[in-house]
Amino acid sequence: MHNERISFCVAVFYLAVGCATAAESDTCAFTSDGEATPSVGVWQTCSEPAARTVRPPIPDLITPIPDLYNATRFIRTSDSREASPIPSCCNVLHWAASQSLQQSNSAGCPLGSSLKGNSQTGHWGYWYDLLEPAMVVVNDSVIDVEMPTFESGSAWSEMGAGDPGMEDIYHWDHSGPRIPFKGPTGDTGGHYMTGPIYVCGAEPGDVIEVQILDLVPRPNPQGESFGTTTAYAIGWWNRAGYSTPDYLPTRNAAVVYKAINDPATGRAAYWEPQYMYDSSSYLINKTTNGCVPESGAMPRTTAAGAAMYNNPDYTFGGVHVPCINNTQNWTGSGYGGFVYDAPKQIRDYSVKGKYRIPMNMHIGNMGLAPAVGAAVTTGPPFRTGGNLDNKRIGIGATMYYPVEVAGGLLSLGDCHGSQSDGETAATGIETSLNGQFRIILHKAVALPKKLQLIDYPMLENANEIILHGFAYKDFLREIPNPQVNVHKYGPEGGVDLIRAMSTIYNETRAFLIHNYDITEDVAINIMSLGVDFQITQVVDANVGIHSVIPKWIFNSSAWEKQPYYQDAVKSGTSRTTYP
Repeated sequence: MHNERISFCVAVFYLAVGCATAAESDTCAFTSDGEATPSVGVWQTCSEPAARTVRPPIPDLITPIPDLYNATRFIRTSDSREASPIPSCCNVLHWAASQSLQQSNSAGCPLGSSLKGNSQTGHWGYWYDLLEPAMVVVNDSVIDVEMPTFESGSAWSEMGAGDPGMEDIYHWDHSGPRIPFKGPTGDTGGHYMTGPIYVCGAEPGDVIEVQILDLVPRPNPQGESFGTTTAYAIGWWNRAGYSTPDYLPTRNAAVVYKAINDPATGRAAYWEPQYMYDSSSYLINKTTNGCVPESGAMPRTTAAGAAMYNNPDYTFGGVHVPCINNTQNWTGSGYGGFVYDAPKQIRDYSVKGKYRIPMNMHIGNMGLAPAVGAAVTTGPPFRTGGNLDNKRIGIGATMYYPVEVAGGLLSLGDCHGSQSDGETAATGIETSLNGQFRIILHKAVALPKKLQLIDYPMLENANEIILHGFAYKDFLREIPNPQVNVHKYGPEGGVDLIRAMSTIYNETRAFLIHNYDITEDVAINIMSLGVDFQITQVVDANVGIHSVIPKWIFNSSAWEKQPYYQDAVKSGTSRTTYP
């Protein structure tokens, strides 16, 4: 389209979706949309600013990726790439805002400001760029989102029983689970993700900003909040080995934690261990009455994205789990969604009161759908976000994600009550959180300088810019058979910290040169003196390292009041206050 791009703008009061300003373009013109609101201009055409930095090339979003998924298990029933007809919903939402009307679903659109966690508002264990949105929002929306954890089933009495949303997500009866499709081929597990959320006007090349305004633990019906940490086999302990030989190599120690509130503020202040147990124990009843169907439709897709799963041999997570008399025993399988409580005889209560873990609520897995036309695992992080597992993505943090698909399709999940850098056991304190967020859209034609080069997730808080690097920035397009090889060591595997360090080093150097108008030699010097490179996680296959850039280094206006560097946020978080 030569040097013109179509961007979406709201022609109402203060609602604007980041189109070029008059100073940047003199060819912006409103056009009316006759379908929803004939009298209100909704779309706006803006020319490219004359002078700007060239964005990194957007990946090929159309060419199919060889070996992306097992075609015998995940079967696309449509070859179309046509997205859901959401723009008409966006028109209704823009018009309602212009008339100061309360948002509603009268037009059959999932509009609103609150997204509950239930079986109809999320997807379990996969990203898919052709899902129907669970919510539609406009630029500068403040929304409340519930983020149930996929680990509630492992301490069901404390974390799920009696909670209507949890009961709905984990419902399993004689006909099978209410959510049978788990993981990218429907037969594994992974993170339960709330969403996706469609951001009106977002297009490939744009950037979506997500401000985390608040996070609180989800209470159970008794008003208490719990979480669990389990040492799964993907943890570093399984690579390093045990220091106590009598421990079985199959042991998966799980600790159940309780959130303790500060009596002065009523806010969650720390986690206290309640008991420990071996989650791999054969004493735990993992039998379900009702089998997972051997085939079925992927839920909540667009018409173009319709897909099926097919599992005639009843293999789940690499383990054969036959259906016998309409029952299945899931011991040893990676399939998720069944519930249990550890029997009293295998609980170790000696951990209670021995230590405390500081409260540091954050979102382990948040981002936008990658444009690959197939379901992909929620395990490894990628170019548009995903499972970063950075403990700083909490209250006070702002995340920036590059957009690959119309609407962005934002999803959130895998919440943690606390976690250290590395996440070496394989999990943080896995818990359910309720959060409040502000969503802002930055159009490609008018990106602020700090966003002009990013083709990776970026975090900003009160005094830091944090960039994220992985072994493969875009593993879905960079390595063959990506969903298998990303879990491996070697030249085409994702378990490679040296490669991750090279990725983040190059990203950081380019960011400093561009944003602060310095030479490469100066950037290299600063990176060795003032920028920290820290391991984010070593357990998500596509291992991650992040760089922490203090804003103070370049903020000359602050030097007079603050002549030497002082942290404005608490270490390892994005908060300015504690708890």
